[in-house]
Amino acid sequence: MDAPGPALTATFAAEPGNRPFGSANVGLSFEARDLADERWDPANGYLDELVDALDEPSLRFGGNSVDRRIWWTSTGEPAPDWADTTLTPADFERLALFTTHTGATVTLVVNLGRGDAARAADYVKHAHEALGEALVGVSIGNEPNGFALASQPRLQVREEGYSASDFIAEARPFAEAIHAVAPDVGLVGPGTFDAPWWRAFGDAELPGTVAMSQHWYPLWSCTGAGEPRAEPTVANIVSPWLHDRAAFILGMGLDTADRYDLPLWLEETGPTSCSGGTGTSRTHAQALWTSDFTLHAASLGVRRANHHGMIDACEGGAPMSPLCDSGAFGSRSPDLRGQANYLALLQVANLRAGDFWPVRISGDTGVYAYAITDDDGLDVVVVNFNDPATTGSSPLNLAPPAGLEVTHASVLWADTLDVRNGTSLIPWSPTTSVPDRLNAGSVLAVRFERG
Repeated sequence: MDAPGPALTATFAAEPGNRPFGSANVGLSFEARDLADERWDPANGYLDELVDALDEPSLRFGGNSVDRRIWWTSTGEPAPDWADTTLTPADFERLALFTTHTGATVTLVVNLGRGDAARAADYVKHAHEALGEALVGVSIGNEPNGFALASQPRLQVREEGYSASDFIAEARPFAEAIHAVAPDVGLVGPGTFDAPWWRAFGDAELPGTVAMSQHWYPLWSCTGAGEPRAEPTVANIVSPWLHDRAAFILGMGLDTADRYDLPLWLEETGPTSCSGGTGTSRTHAQALWTSDFTLHAASLGVRRANHHGMIDACEGGAPMSPLCDSGAFGSRSPDLRGQANYLALLQVANLRAGDFWPVRISGDTGVYAYAITDDDGLDVVVVNFNDPATTGSSPLNLAPPAGLEVTHASVLWADTLDVRNGTSLIPWSPTTSVPDRLNAGSVLAVRFERG
């Protein structure tokens, strides 16, 4: 019989805080090549239904492909040999149908690696004409701090020694050209995982800058040689160290953004940047991390967050993608589905928009709580990282502040942390009693309304 879990008690701060949670905190990031996918037209499949269920999320198109394999033309020019995907105004017109249907907002990345300022400006001009206010930001280049890494020769598009100052010198004419044709579109950057590049971007004061962007994949040590605690394993993704590491790394980004009076957008994230399948791929542990990390980042002050993936086959495609194609590899089936981490995002997306009310859980270091309040009530989320295969349920004292009555609850759960594609979501359902137990390996969301 499983050992019972420790008793857990939620303690709320005396008053709500002022850090907001909104629809843009739940988002998806795609490779720029996915813009050419005809399934962005709501008439061509179920992609719109999956995204619409996330309640007006943020979408971002970038990734490594944008600076290396994407060609843009509004005049029908033939693509150069290095390009494998050509984008045209028709792709933005199709995406505009999608954003109108779903209410999603969009950020784009322009090709700095192999592009030029005039072509980038033309790209943004046509995107803005099609998307209108749904286009909320543009970045110049994707992870320029990775343009010349000797450790990743297949991604090199600059000579060794390429620096943050080199990036700013190249980005400035891009920013000026974009601002000249689309002054209402904000500039976001630098889209890197290195603090010196954030500071260089802030110091540059490029025209139209509206946000600082950070990328972070916490389980980056693919073999564990660089940092054993950052190897993509089930044990690591649910570890208290990784939860605390998020506060440290995102805290650096938030402090830097605050120095320049800019919000911080987490434009690309996910559990790991390692290619192919890993120990965390499609596991329930990854779903738990997705719930906790999304809420943790927002509670720290991140205003926009996008989990990276691509619309490939469920079998053989990118294993960490929240969405996948149920058809054969290489096909474009209209039948798309959400994976375990999508279910986590779906549960979080249905929380109310409001301000975080600080709350902590005593009794176990592997359990975290978040609360969001507005004029109508309070939503509370408790994430339990313990393995249900070895740990039983815990008594839970979840007494809310006075004047609130429970109305609904939702649970994300599975039988073990390492089960793949075994996560289940019980959607928001009416209830009249506050749950008094919390299962290991689950995410419990409870809604309270003012009486």
